[in-house]
Amino acid sequence: MIGRARAPRAQLAWDRGWRYSRRGSRTGFGVIEERWRRAGKAVADLAPADELTGAVDPAARPFTLFDTTVLGSAGYRTVSVLHLPVALPPVAVMPDPLDGEPCAEGRVGPVPPWAALAFQHPPELDGAPPPEHPSFAGELVTGEVLDVTRRLGLLGWRIAGRDLVWVSRPGDRLDPDRVVAVLQALASLASVLPPAVVRAYARDVHRP
Repeated sequence: MIGRARAPRAQLAWDRGWRYSRRGSRTGFGVIEERWRRAGKAVADLAPADELTGAVDPAARPFTLFDTTVLGSAGYRTVSVLHLPVALPPVAVMPDPLDGEPCAEGRVGPVPPWAALAFQHPPELDGAPPPEHPSFAGELVTGEVLDVTRRLGLLGWRIAGRDLVWVSRPGDRLDPDRVVAVLQALASLASVLPPAVVRAYARDVHRP
């Protein structure tokens, strides 16, 4: 008797030694949900599905990845989250509104972590207050960080506390090959964040 075929992400988890859940798990999305809820985000708007958790090279960095719908938005998007060892102030690298080039933005604190920053201008940025740490974005987002962002196609990444996040376009659920590519790209990006800047600013942020 031939067994039922695994879902593509379930097969990917099996092949790579990761964990798969059809819905958000307590140790995957549940951890992120608590962290984001404590940061004042409306996580009740999310409906996680096809979750993966595990570790990805370089440096075997822990991650959580899931698809979700968002209240008021059509279609699923994939939220890829690499977990950092420390919490950091909010920062994002978004398209410059004039030329589309990657630029650092420190006012993203009010923006939900599941916003697709590469594809949509978040309304929360309009009238957002100056960042609490105004020099952080410029110090963290070095020329090397921008080069890696361009080379790996990670425009739209952001840091929300201990989470390095990239979100696909609404309506675009990542297939297994793209899942691996995005997770490895986030891990590579994390490896070039300047350690001295990370150490300096980690002390100034409450760790969830």
